[in-house]
Amino acid sequence: MPEPAPETLAAVVELVRETLALEAEAPVAAGDLLFYDHGFTSMDLLDLLFRVEERFGVKIPEGTLAGLARGGLPEAEFCGDDGVLTAAGRAQLMALLHDTPPETFPERVHRQTLPRYCTVAAIARLAERRRGGA
Repeated sequence: MPEPAPETLAAVVELVRETLALEAEAPVAAGDLLFYDHGFTSMDLLDLLFRVEERFGVKIPEGTLAGLARGGLPEAEFCGDDGVLTAAGRAQLMALLHDTPPETFPERVHRQTLPRYCTVAAIARLAERRRGGA
């Protein structure tokens, strides 16, 4: 997935600051991990995604990230019955979230935890992708 346009990234950075009630000059960078670098909670992520939907006029349904990571893989090849990604599923997730340091991903990634590995830039790319109708 190509890098987000600078104006999209700037808007998402602003939305991250708003979500966390940070000062306008608080450091938020494209490569920052929402959960690890900014202490996001699940509720913060929902708030951010709502703000992204509002700002960009898009819908981001639940499971969007998993769907993007799965790509053309059949569900059984992406994720096991226990909700843990297969090796192929994990590889696809890591390719989608290419700006997340590889060591951040545990060996066993549960489908429910996928947003924990998103960077600020990944959310900007998601917004652009949704805006493009994907």
